Amino acid sequence: MTTTTVTPASFSDCINELGNRFDGLKVSYGTQPEHSCRFDELITEHSEWRTALMRHEAGRCPGLDPKGQVAFLVGDTAHYLLTAVAALYLGEGIVPSLASDNLAFMKYDVHWEENGASGTYQSLEVRLLGSDCWAYAPRTLINHAIPASSQADLQDLLRRQIERLFQPLIERLYQLHRLSKAAQWRLVADALAVAFLNIGRQSGVEEQAREEALALIKHPGSPLFNRQTGFFEIILKDKRSPENVLARQHFRARGGCCRYYTSDAANYCSTCVLLPREERDKRLNHYLEQQYNAQSA
Repeated sequence: MTTTTVTPASFSDCINELGNRFDGLKVSYGTQPEHSCRFDELITEHSEWRTALMRHEAGRCPGLDPKGQVAFLVGDTAHYLLTAVAALYLGEGIVPSLASDNLAFMKYDVHWEENGASGTYQSLEVRLLGSDCWAYAPRTLINHAIPASSQADLQDLLRRQIERLFQPLIERLYQLHRLSKAAQWRLVADALAVAFLNIGRQSGVEEQAREEALALIKHPGSPLFNRQTGFFEIILKDKRSPENVLARQHFRARGGCCRYYTSDAANYCSTCVLLPREERDKRLNHYLEQQYNAQSA
């Protein structure tokens, strides 16, 4: 990632600006607020926040088994955190410190309306508590950023930090609820892939974002490595003239399972790793067709 224009800014300005630039991202910088949870608090033997998050998952998916609650907890925390990481990495060329005592989560409610229906769901804001960071050819000049010697070194630093951050949480959840460590690492890899895909798409660098994500996930010997997590493309063709492509979109291929099928809904996500590929592609082709028709109306 290179650039010819570097804009001086404080770390706090950089973080706060990101929150305004990307949909689905809420990230901030500062001291730990009241009623928030530091990441390392999720790892303690008796964590009230961890228990509350699992109860929340059980409440929004009635019947979800305990392993499913763990899967949702891992997937959700990884999703929100790695979306912020992807925005900094892809948008600014910066890797923040991912020490577990440098990260906090805060709950907030999101209101939605669609087709006459409405509701509220709980989301998590990521708070960076310190300004330590690394950069190589950054978009924004952070005076105290530690320089990386190459883009490859910056990427490797990011991967190793992600591995160190999630390893104790995954170990604790395995001890308590026996969801396999490999299954949990797959969920983190899935979250990383979709975070990079979404931020890359919004930044206009989707192809680069997919390449970066795959380099992180497919690193030999990394616990993130699995054969399934990746990307695939769905191409919507005109039924009357199949040579005419109406729309195309890349999606994240899952390697892990959130176990939503164990809930009372007894259904599979559209990209579930347990779905036959033909059924997965059929569902997503229908989704793409709906999107195309709505935009054409």
